[in-house]
Amino acid sequence: MLGVLISTGVGLILGLEREFDKLKEKGFAGIRTFPIVTIIGFSLGSLTEQFTSWLVIISLGCFILFLALYHFSQKQEEYGQGLTTNLALIATFILGVMVSADFYREAVATAVIIVTLLSLKTKFRSVISNITSEELFAFIKFSIIALLILPFLPNKNFGPNDLLNPFEIGSIIVIVSFINFIGYFLVKFAGSKKGIILTAILGGLISSTAVAWNYASKSKESPELSKKYSAGIIIASAIMFPRLALMAYIFNNEILKYIALPFGLLTLVCIIATLLLMRKDDNKPDTNIKLGNPLNILNAIGFGAIYLVILFAVFYSNQFFGESGLYFSAFIAGLADTDAITISMAKFSLEGDKLHLASSVIIVATMSNMLVKLGITVFKGSKTTVKMVAYAFGSVVLTGTLYLLL
Repeated sequence: MLGVLISTGVGLILGLEREFDKLKEKGFAGIRTFPIVTIIGFSLGSLTEQFTSWLVIISLGCFILFLALYHFSQKQEEYGQGLTTNLALIATFILGVMVSADFYREAVATAVIIVTLLSLKTKFRSVISNITSEELFAFIKFSIIALLILPFLPNKNFGPNDLLNPFEIGSIIVIVSFINFIGYFLVKFAGSKKGIILTAILGGLISSTAVAWNYASKSKESPELSKKYSAGIIIASAIMFPRLALMAYIFNNEILKYIALPFGLLTLVCIIATLLLMRKDDNKPDTNIKLGNPLNILNAIGFGAIYLVILFAVFYSNQFFGESGLYFSAFIAGLADTDAITISMAKFSLEGDKLHLASSVIIVATMSNMLVKLGITVFKGSKTTVKMVAYAFGSVVLTGTLYLLL
């Protein structure tokens, strides 16, 4: 009886969505048909122990043939033009069979995923209609890199001190590109023209430096919005710390214990500064952040090159100059990019008792990057924006420095 109830519930989940869709478009199966199909699948699956497993296989083939014949025998205006309902019915039949094999949780989880995909049809169409050819090609290029090129790179160490591993380097490029890829589309579809603060938060997932460059320029164009753009620059920088913590965790989960407290403090300082500046956004200024191509191959290769340079710099700095050399390398690296030095130090701390040193070096790199964004604001922003950002970033650098000294 439990299997019958779960089968009925799974069918009702899918059938309810299809019945609702029939109110807007033509269709032939709904809230009654789907539970019946699931129960049929469950019943046939339950009979395999007494008869043969071929009973399910032959029945599924007959069911698919029935749907095909029914599809071509009906007028399109009566039947509906899509094949989605047919595929959903086939999946529903299989879910009933899964329930008969005691895969209860798997069947329910699959049903939820399918009904989510079905219900998001309008949203998917809206999103796809707004995707440019450049973004489509970027997705294709990312898929090629991640699924066709990366798996075939040799997973062996080469070069001096075995520092070069093609598969490892490729994996790092793919991971960073994927995070930037997701951030790009979050800004495009969720943050664009939704307010300065929200756009800045999403933009910080890709590049807080890009947000600082864009918002500083806008603050000079619209001085009356300087406080809001200052808050946007600061909150984007706040996002940098959890993003870097995530990257460090991916490559060495132990280092998270050492950077969680300082990064939490630095994030809190930025959030407090943002809250002090933020007011109700009555105006609706253009908050679009032009972040370029979602996947620029040259930029991806450039990141790999920067990572390699930092990898060798970290190794030889530690060999010849000790800790002071690592801090100097981190400060220089932070002027250009924080991702590469964070990943490099996370991997560096895998060997021996270097977690505390690596976390301190990462903090130095973030402080260096904050100074770069302050310089951008001074160069491109209004006087009010410069003053507000200087107070906030000065507090962040001071907090980070005190933490390192203590």
